[in-house]
Amino acid sequence: MNECPNLQESVSIIMCTYNGEKYLRAQIESILAQTYPIHEFIIQDDCSSDNTPAIVKEYAGHYPFIHFFSNSTNKGVNENFFSAIARASGKYIAIADQDDIWEPDKIALQIKHIGTHLMCAVRSEPFSEDGSPIRIDKREPNCHLLRMLYVGGILPGHCLLFRRTLLDKLPDLSDFIVYRCYDIILSMTAAAFNDIVYINKTLVHQRRHGHAATYTPPSDNRKTLSNFIRQGWLSFQLYRELKPVMRERFKHTLQFLRAIPSSSQDLQDAIHMCRLQSSASPADMLRLSFFCLKHKNKLFYSKEGKGLITSLRAIYFPISAAVYFRMFSRKYKF
Repeated sequence: MNECPNLQESVSIIMCTYNGEKYLRAQIESILAQTYPIHEFIIQDDCSSDNTPAIVKEYAGHYPFIHFFSNSTNKGVNENFFSAIARASGKYIAIADQDDIWEPDKIALQIKHIGTHLMCAVRSEPFSEDGSPIRIDKREPNCHLLRMLYVGGILPGHCLLFRRTLLDKLPDLSDFIVYRCYDIILSMTAAAFNDIVYINKTLVHQRRHGHAATYTPPSDNRKTLSNFIRQGWLSFQLYRELKPVMRERFKHTLQFLRAIPSSSQDLQDAIHMCRLQSSASPADMLRLSFFCLKHKNKLFYSKEGKGLITSLRAIYFPISAAVYFRMFSRKYKF
């Protein structure tokens, strides 16, 4: 593959690695097989102790557009990705994980569909080779900013291609980067401008294995009466425990959103929602329930936006949303 001759349409691919030798070659090969020319392929390693650096250096020796960087100290996922992204010079930036496999036309289709939008995301489907349980959700995701306030992983980093200009719209992250993952921060910013286009086609095969940083076993989400009762009760118990955590996180999210240079109604609604969710006032909790009822189509999947059950879910959402923060619980596990 040759470097992209036209910088105005150039794509920088960013991959951050850490002890990824087992699956790294398959992912690199799938990126090299892209039908769209790559301007640069930046790989930044976060102090791996296996053969990951040697593998990357081998490829860099054969492909001059592969640029390898190695951190002197461990940065962690967020700092590693943002520092690697800052090195990009392309007009567009695409994120790659070290253990996935891309379809050959992933970048080409994203460039074709992004148009004037800030971000283009694609569908990814999980697969497992080590027996790790997986669940494939065929529904088209709801990419609205209000849902992103609560639900992580709607648009995983490996699905994203975005304009480099999106980075100029990011607020100061020094006080917020510890609260949200890099891909959520990027997606929330693009959503604040209502500027995300989605390709409902599987272009990334996401390898799920027990050692992946983002792997969690799938939960039982069947819509049965026993599940509704069980999850409703556990979410109430979680909310009682995690109210202080949720308020603190929404306070920081509120500060982040207020600093985004957009005047969209979606952003104003998100700011209002964060203010209510971070408040300790019972009156604000009641206002939040009515707000969720009014905006239920933006909180749930679009096909779930009608009916009495959905309305009841929306009213209860300020409490049931505690399940999205269950990783902070010391008492209850789903």
